[in-house]
Amino acid sequence: MNNKAVPDPPLSSAKARAAFNRAIDHYLPTQGVHLEDLSFEDALLYTASLLDSASATTLNCSELLPGPERAKILAVWHLLEMAKTTVDRSIECLNPVKTPA
Repeated sequence: MNNKAVPDPPLSSAKARAAFNRAIDHYLPTQGVHLEDLSFEDALLYTASLLDSASATTLNCSELLPGPERAKILAVWHLLEMAKTTVDRSIECLNPVKTPA
């Protein structure tokens, strides 16, 4: 009997992890970004970019999953979209669009 608290990952997990890491490196580049040096506005813009990437990645992953798992991923996608909308609105408040009089 196996008494392990955490089961061994499937054999294909090394390939899946490598693909995941490539996606993270592509969608969430962090080279050259020093979070402690960001202004408030730049931090919001960077957060919007991260949320956009996370949302796109989540939506893409949902296409590969069956019913119940897909529903969970789409729920996370919806939360990411709501967070991105909130951040986008915050950016708009910092830089209101001036309408011609």
